Amino acid sequence: MSFSLHEPEGGEASGYGSWAPKAVSDINVTPFVDVMLVLLIVFMVTAPMLAAGVKVDLPKASGVAAMSPTKEPLVVSIKADGSLYIGQDARSGEAFDADIRARLAADPKVMAHIRADASVPYEKVLDLMADLSRNGVSQLAFIGKADKAAAQP
Repeated sequence: MSFSLHEPEGGEASGYGSWAPKAVSDINVTPFVDVMLVLLIVFMVTAPMLAAGVKVDLPKASGVAAMSPTKEPLVVSIKADGSLYIGQDARSGEAFDADIRARLAADPKVMAHIRADASVPYEKVLDLMADLSRNGVSQLAFIGKADKAAAQP
């Protein structure tokens, strides 16, 4: 808040002496704009990091319509080296099974989305499907890249 001094009318002395502060009611939006720009930068930097899953080279598929799940799916990824991830967390063996069972306890009808690197052998993908099925997952979907050349007439 800033003040400006003015002389009372008629030259009379007021309770503040001959000069009294007068409030200026201008709004300074500069700090507000600074805060908004900082928040914008923070969200621009963190948004790409929040993308679901681990970086894998997905295989291309043509003629398949994209799905939009109604609930949050269980995303399971297999990297080229064979390592398994649930979301962005690396899991293997008993920890993988326990995590799947815990997520199924929260939502028994959860759909599992499998994201496998294009170089992963089919046998490993089949083993993953068997593990998910053994742990109670009944709905599976595969995630892939759309083949743009095949999609165009």
